[in-house]
Amino acid sequence: MRNRWLSPIAVAVLAAVIVLGAAFDPSGLAAPYTWTGADLLPVAGLWQVAAPAVYVPLLLAGVGVLAWAVARGRTPLRTALLVWGAVVWSAMAAKLLMSLVMAFGDVVYLTWSTGFTGVKAAVFGLPVLAATWLTQLLRRLPTPPPSISTSPPPPVSGAGPAAASGSFLPPAWGPGWVAAGVAVVLGASVGGAWWGGSPVGYAIGDSPLAPAPEAGPLGCLAAVTLLGVMTWALNRWLSATTSPRAVVAGISALGAAATLGVVEVAIGLPGDLAGGDTFWAPAIMLRLAPALSFGALLALATAAIVALLPARRTVLLPARKGVASSAPIRMAAVVAAAALAVPLLQPGTTTSQPPRTKGLTLSADRRIVDADGNEVLLRGVNVNQLEDYFQKFPDRAVTRPLTEADFAGMEQMGFNVIRLAVSWSALEPQPGHYDPAYLARISWAVETAAKHGLRTVIDMHQDAWGKGVNAAPGTTCENGSPMHGWDGAPTWADRFDGAPKCEFTGRDISPAVARAFTNFYQDRDGIQTRLVAAWGMLAERFANEPMVAGYDLLNEPGFGEAPPITSGVLLGRYYDRAIKAIRAGEKRGFPHLVFFEPSVLWSGLGFEASVPKDFTDDRLLVFAPHLYNESITIDQGTGLTITSIERGFDLASRAAAYYGAGLWSGEWGWFGDPASAPITRYTDQEDRHRIGGAFWVWKQSCGDAHAGAESKTGGNLMIEDCVTGKDLPPPPEYVAELSRPYPRSAPGRLTGLTSDQASLTAQGEGNGCGLDVWFPGSVRPVVRSTGVTGVAARRAPGGWRITGCTRGAYTLAAHRQ
Repeated sequence: MRNRWLSPIAVAVLAAVIVLGAAFDPSGLAAPYTWTGADLLPVAGLWQVAAPAVYVPLLLAGVGVLAWAVARGRTPLRTALLVWGAVVWSAMAAKLLMSLVMAFGDVVYLTWSTGFTGVKAAVFGLPVLAATWLTQLLRRLPTPPPSISTSPPPPVSGAGPAAASGSFLPPAWGPGWVAAGVAVVLGASVGGAWWGGSPVGYAIGDSPLAPAPEAGPLGCLAAVTLLGVMTWALNRWLSATTSPRAVVAGISALGAAATLGVVEVAIGLPGDLAGGDTFWAPAIMLRLAPALSFGALLALATAAIVALLPARRTVLLPARKGVASSAPIRMAAVVAAAALAVPLLQPGTTTSQPPRTKGLTLSADRRIVDADGNEVLLRGVNVNQLEDYFQKFPDRAVTRPLTEADFAGMEQMGFNVIRLAVSWSALEPQPGHYDPAYLARISWAVETAAKHGLRTVIDMHQDAWGKGVNAAPGTTCENGSPMHGWDGAPTWADRFDGAPKCEFTGRDISPAVARAFTNFYQDRDGIQTRLVAAWGMLAERFANEPMVAGYDLLNEPGFGEAPPITSGVLLGRYYDRAIKAIRAGEKRGFPHLVFFEPSVLWSGLGFEASVPKDFTDDRLLVFAPHLYNESITIDQGTGLTITSIERGFDLASRAAAYYGAGLWSGEWGWFGDPASAPITRYTDQEDRHRIGGAFWVWKQSCGDAHAGAESKTGGNLMIEDCVTGKDLPPPPEYVAELSRPYPRSAPGRLTGLTSDQASLTAQGEGNGCGLDVWFPGSVRPVVRSTGVTGVAARRAPGGWRITGCTRGAYTLAAHRQ
């Protein structure tokens, strides 16, 4: 007998969870539904109402219908588990449809991303599970025992005498076995592409013994075996509810995929526990999400195929020898068709090679190289002295002047690159009008940096959207504190729609910031188009400048109101548009590198589901996350470390490989007290991974919005006395590590690198005379080498430049006398 209260109770409890989550988590990162407090009217596009008009109704309707369908039988726990599975399944389906409304296309990525919703739904579905279980225990109605009959089932209508006297097909073709077969076939045929192509696949690991479809033969065999066995076992166990067999089969397949994810979590736990951090916690989500998203597809295919089975659990076979039922053949055909169709959804890969350039480019194995093929390590510092900051402190300048003395100081520390932060608000103060004076300052900075041997990465910088996010005087906030303005977008691009200008556990989680970025990603009123055009203008201006290393398309992009739709698909589309505009602007010059970042969540957590793998067909790409691990990540305020420095480098390296891109740390540092900063561990990892990065920051003014009102100094490297305005000595701990020896360039490829403040050992393979090693200090270093000829050490500002020519494998070692 059906429990008529089960469905409305499940829907009511879920609705309550949605409302409470929206009220207490305006970020939507943990809540099932994001409500930032922004106005719903006027509606600028379907994306603006996708969550309340598509996601929430479909989620509630799906749970209501499935709960109604399974609300029968005398098995309260199993029925409650079916309802719980219905919550997870419905949430992912509703999220996918909402995603397609907000960002039509990129179906594979959007389907993958529903796995994160599935993980959240498994959590916020627990109250529904508890409520439905208790409801059945309290309101269970007696049902008559099933009648037992020993007579054979009636013959199939129209089957004739042969069927009446025929034999039964063994239960191998029942729903449970069919579901298990679907799980095995789809797991073996597309599971590897699904797991390996996940936007968080870089964080899962690549153990050949892990039971994952993307692993080696043993791992794949273990995975599909587990999928098949668990689908069959769950189907058999849950079938005792007498619920619709298609629903039972679908949720069984979803549960089997979730079980596979749990096993992967358990096997990966030892590695996750290593490293002195708590990465094991997010690793649970990162491993479960791809499993659940695949499980949702598996559940849909399984339910559809089981629904096609004849109404009876068993199928009668004719008694005549050699004549078989056509049901197995039909099922096999459907399974095969599904297995062949799903791979068509997988994104293609590009085989285009990077074009030759007068500046920097990428090698076939994703290393940053110069036009002569020498590997280049870009190591330097961020320069924020051209930024257009909000003036938080009326009596203090927001930036310090940028002079040639700054570049001379950088040269003396051995740097070979700057990341030059520029502000859209200063570049384009009015739509379509570019400030010639500001452009001249950018050009001067690029030219002056080049005079001192410094390449420039031009960075379109922003923090928490822009100056316009500043809250009006007297603003009160229920969640967090009133915002003060930051930097980035011009006020004419602001589209806050009434969202509160309040910090919620941090500036980047402000509802106003989230709405502003969502509007930007949706190109509302053409504001994104304007920034894309600005990139085309800048690229044309520097089209023939070899000392421009490349362009950083947007600093720490906000995640918007619906990550990873906004921070993944839509951010990727902005990147693609900006890259195309840059290439169009470079028609009379040569192509430069493009540096692209994940959302600001990477800076705060050390990982993120970034843009789709195929977001562009351009190949001159450098993945440039900010490796602030153990520095200003949000975990540091709790006394915990989610992602250690060492793990952060490993994750970034695997993510760069996922994109087929180079790797560069666009920002790092900000460790606080230099005496206790783990900076040596950071620089050791730079050497181990043989990459470069840009320290934050060269000179911060006491009036910078990042500084506190009571700050006595402005940091971070070149320090300002806030009382006198004079320079103070930089922290010696930072200077020692930042000016450590390193190969500015090396023929062929570097194969090994270790260094400290007084020594260096570099190994490589290649031919040429492009070896150029920086070594600090006034005393000539002692140099030993193999495979290097014409070794010379010449004085340079702040140290020495060791040069030579190599042939084949080579080693160069230098140390201070």
